[in-house]
Amino acid sequence: GAREKDVSFSATASMLLELGLRVHEAQMERKESAFNQTEFNKLLLECVVKTQSSVAKILGIESLSPHVSGNPKFEYANMVEDIREKVSSEMERFFPKNDDE
Repeated sequence: GAREKDVSFSATASMLLELGLRVHEAQMERKESAFNQTEFNKLLLECVVKTQSSVAKILGIESLSPHVSGNPKFEYANMVEDIREKVSSEMERFFPKNDDE
């Protein structure tokens, strides 16, 4: 039969092997489900660009409507400028400009 020392070594080796496999499995699971900042940024940018393009077309169509014809508030250039000012104001609220910039 096996000596006590051999049994102890075998049990320790088996325990370490099992622990190593569990750690490896956990790392692989984490790797598969990890948050990917680059993919998120790419998707977010794609959605923003689509929205921006769609809204620009809608504003263009709206500015040609006979219901708003002659009203400077609904002229395309004025609507764009108004939107830029509002966006700038909101961005400043959340991301104040530093004097360093």
